[in-house]
Amino acid sequence: MVVQAREVTASIYLSRREASQYMCVSEKFLATHLSDGPKRMRIGSKIIYRLSDIEDWMRQQEVSR
Repeated sequence: MVVQAREVTASIYLSRREASQYMCVSEKFLATHLSDGPKRMRIGSKIIYRLSDIEDWMRQQEVSR
C-alpha cells in the first residue's frame, strides 16, 4: 500500500535523520527550528519531512551577494 501511495503522489518522505543528512545539518538543528525550518509531519511519534518541502525551504534560504 505504501508503494502505491508513493506512486500516486510522487512524494518522497525522509526521517529527521535522513533529512538532516540531506541538508548537511544536525538533527538538533531540525529539532530546534520547528517554527522556521522546513515543513514536517508527525505520524504517531515519528517526525517525517517531504523532500519537496525541504527543497522549497532550502531555496528560500538562498542569499544573493
